[in-house]
Amino acid sequence: MPTFKTTLALYRLFLIGLMMLLVLGIFPTLSVYADGPDRIPLEDSKYQNLIKELVQKHQFKKEALETVFKQVIFKKDIIDKFNRPAEHLPFHRYRKIFIKQDMIERGRAYMAENDALLSEVEAVYGVEKEIIASILGVETRFGKPGIERYRAFDVLNTAFFLYPRREKFYRGEIIAFLRLCRKEGIDPFSVKSSYAGAFGVPQFIPSSFLNYAVDFDKDGKTDLWNSKKDIFASVANYLKKFGWEKGTLFYLPAQIYHDSPKLQKMLTRGYRKTLPVSKAIKMGVEIPYPAQGEDLVSFAYYEPNPDEKELIGLFGNFRAITRYNTSVHYALVIVHLSRRLTM
Repeated sequence: MPTFKTTLALYRLFLIGLMMLLVLGIFPTLSVYADGPDRIPLEDSKYQNLIKELVQKHQFKKEALETVFKQVIFKKDIIDKFNRPAEHLPFHRYRKIFIKQDMIERGRAYMAENDALLSEVEAVYGVEKEIIASILGVETRFGKPGIERYRAFDVLNTAFFLYPRREKFYRGEIIAFLRLCRKEGIDPFSVKSSYAGAFGVPQFIPSSFLNYAVDFDKDGKTDLWNSKKDIFASVANYLKKFGWEKGTLFYLPAQIYHDSPKLQKMLTRGYRKTLPVSKAIKMGVEIPYPAQGEDLVSFAYYEPNPDEKELIGLFGNFRAITRYNTSVHYALVIVHLSRRLTM
């Protein structure tokens, strides 16, 4: 028979293990969606408050909203995908998903086929055509059908109700989606999306569609599925709105020549935190030409090869790409692919 001390020790181990699960986010993730409902419980306060806001602030009809929400089917499998995105792979593995010969050949053919239109959009927005093409290549293999496997409205509601970590974000996206569907005359259940709720050839989330998509062909509708003019211009407009400047730096290798706790804190505070190159140099980081002292730089580490870690200095256009997808790996792939498309 186990002694009291043995039982106490085992109990402590159990508590430690439980705490680790909570810290890592494993336990709550499983418990939240595995036993959750399959359809929206409209009596839940989350939906009661959401419907109230849609009615009072955005002039939707309550009865119509309830009819739409009742048709939603939760897609619980997407929660696992949220927790294991490809961007979390080491860069040398993530890169191989996209930088491969068939992708490069397809991209060059795509650019040649659409050169006149891509050049027109580049002239208007100042975003290089190879960057536009690379984003469309990574997002949907240059508009290849079949990438989107879910009903967008199902995804948005699943994430809102069953994924607490992103509840606030997806609440806003549900509102944006319904406004978008009303504006464009779209059936909410006709729109297919990725597991994250992005749709169209450029893979815009609803709020991005509302804020950055453009009717470049001037036909009265913003079509990110079929109109290449709207598709190309919307990608370019998105990047332009986040500070894109044609012909400026993406990133440069950086090396530490004088390490210190203060420097390490600066290097790991996130790629959105910028400082002038001149100040970074004074702190102990070497950044090569053509970087200028007044250029704003931020930093990130990445793994170009197994067991290899390198520091890079990031500049404005690189950070603009991370507005499209918050991953440094994603932005690196866009830059690398764009260079291969113009070789």
